[in-house]
Amino acid sequence: MKTRQAFNVPLFTGGLFSFNGALFASIGILLFIFGDENSVQGTFDDPKKNFYMLTGMFTVIGLLFFIVGMSVLVKEIRRKLRLKALVDTGYRIYATISETYPDKTITINGHHPNYVVCRYEDPNTLTTEIFQSPSYDMDLSGAIGMTVSIFLDPNDHSVYNMDFDPASIAVKY
Repeated sequence: MKTRQAFNVPLFTGGLFSFNGALFASIGILLFIFGDENSVQGTFDDPKKNFYMLTGMFTVIGLLFFIVGMSVLVKEIRRKLRLKALVDTGYRIYATISETYPDKTITINGHHPNYVVCRYEDPNTLTTEIFQSPSYDMDLSGAIGMTVSIFLDPNDHSVYNMDFDPASIAVKY
C-alpha cells in the first residue's frame, strides 16, 4: 500500500511568495508606467512624490517577496533533485531499524511525531553508521527490526536518502 504524497510546505510557501511578489512588483511597475502622477493623495504636499512613493513601495516589496519565494523554491527543488539523484546514482546499503524516538523539535496537536534510527555495520571497516529518517506523525514502534534501503552519496555518507515507507509497518491497536 502506497502512502499519499505529503503536503510540501516549503514548495507551497515559495510558490505563494513568488506569485504574490511578482503580482505586487508588476502592479507597481504598471502603475508607474500607466498611472497618473497628479492623482495620488498622501502625506507629502507634492502629488508626484506620493506617486513615486506608492509605485516604489509596491515594486520594492514585490521584488523582495519574489526573491525570498524563489530562493525557497530553488532550495526545495534542489533538495528533491539531489535525493532523486541519490536513488539513481548512489549506492545502496541495507540497514536495520533499531530505535524510534519522538522528534522534540516539532509539536503537532500537542504530541511529537516520531522518527526511526537505523544502524549499519560496515563489514569492511567494522564501523557503525547511524541514519535517521524524517519525522512521521504515527507510532513507529512496530518498525523496529525492519530492514530498509539507504541510498548513499559515495563521497559523503552524511548525504543519504532512506527508503522507508511508514505504511508498510503493522499498526498497533
